[in-house]
Amino acid sequence: MSSAQLPMAPASAPGTDPVCRLGAWFFVPDRVNACGDVRTGYLHGNGERVVLEHCSRLLADFARTIRLLEDDFSVRCTTEQTPAAG
Repeated sequence: MSSAQLPMAPASAPGTDPVCRLGAWFFVPDRVNACGDVRTGYLHGNGERVVLEHCSRLLADFARTIRLLEDDFSVRCTTEQTPAAG
């Protein structure tokens, strides 16, 4: 699959994205409790916490897209290294 054919990462509902590492920081996406209250996502690192009031969903979409690219790349690398039977 070429980069022109990669699907866009679908937007997900708040609370469904995993915590992920972004360099020296951890990104904690928006979370939703049982009552439906949304807790805004934030970056955590070096003893600091930066609440992402206006861009948490955008960063979650970016992280999801990067995960899709990494997964696609690892699948292609695995199939290219597998010897053909015959």
